[in-house]
Amino acid sequence: MLETFREFLNLHTVIWLFPIIFMFHDLEEIITIESSMNAHKNRKAPFVKLTLKMREKLGSTAAQLSISATWILLIISFTTLMTAHFSLNGGGFLLYTAILNLYILQAIMHIVQSIFFKGYTPGIITALFLLIPYCLLAYNSLFQYGLIDWHLIFASLPVSLVMLPVFLVGNLLGRYFIK
Repeated sequence: MLETFREFLNLHTVIWLFPIIFMFHDLEEIITIESSMNAHKNRKAPFVKLTLKMREKLGSTAAQLSISATWILLIISFTTLMTAHFSLNGGGFLLYTAILNLYILQAIMHIVQSIFFKGYTPGIITALFLLIPYCLLAYNSLFQYGLIDWHLIFASLPVSLVMLPVFLVGNLLGRYFIK
């Protein structure tokens, strides 16, 4: 099946799909965050309460999430531009792979949240039908072209950890600009 996709999607296209897939995913979250927060606000389960409290601290309105998404989109777009331009000319894929790691982690978090919430959570649909397939396609393409290996995957994990607070700055910006 991946071979069929590879006929239509060359590596350059796969790399440039990154910000596009991100936007579709974040639009689902932006559109559904407020109604989801309201629907679950009286839940008693500890995981649900903790998740809702974290969401409130990070920004729980569509406007706040929009600012966060814009911040992350800027970083992803810059990374995509640099990867498409330099990496296809012999450069490295470390930062792209690190952010891709966070992407797949976020998809897994959406699945876990939906299990604990016992229903829909913002972002689960695009996590299942866009994020996970895109990440698998991207990893597979990079491996197939010999541009990443397991050593790079493991080397990118600490960079992924460093990128987490960088992405969370977007949430702080959302809370700062939208009260």
